[in-house]
Amino acid sequence: MKPASFTGRRQIEGNASGEALISRRAFTFAHGVDPATGKVTDIRSDIRGHNVRGKVLFYPFGKGSTTASAWFLETFRLGNAPAAVVTESTDLSAVIGSVLAKVVYGKSVPVLSSFPEELYSRVKNGNQITVRGKAEVVLEG
Repeated sequence: MKPASFTGRRQIEGNASGEALISRRAFTFAHGVDPATGKVTDIRSDIRGHNVRGKVLFYPFGKGSTTASAWFLETFRLGNAPAAVVTESTDLSAVIGSVLAKVVYGKSVPVLSSFPEELYSRVKNGNQITVRGKAEVVLEG
């Protein structure tokens, strides 16, 4: 498959690459991801048992409490954060968690949203994804 490039909305800019991990349900880091391992533990998640570490994590929108940002930060601190987060609508928990990671550790995780529907319908688990600059996602195949 020929690479396809999509432009969305930047929440936190940055460059990253990794395999796509896709949830088609609302997602939370709070009690939804084990920070020590990066494993998805939320019993309501359709990707329960998968690991977010180093993945480009797609989900439609966030859910849960404001502590999700702290869980995101702890997952980052322990080296088990996703390489990037791509959502359909803004997930402030991921945005705030990534901002906190930048403030505390000097690094952040790119967080992007609002891409054309074609991206969300074409991307599959395991696809190689590259996130570039302010708001570009390249689906490698």
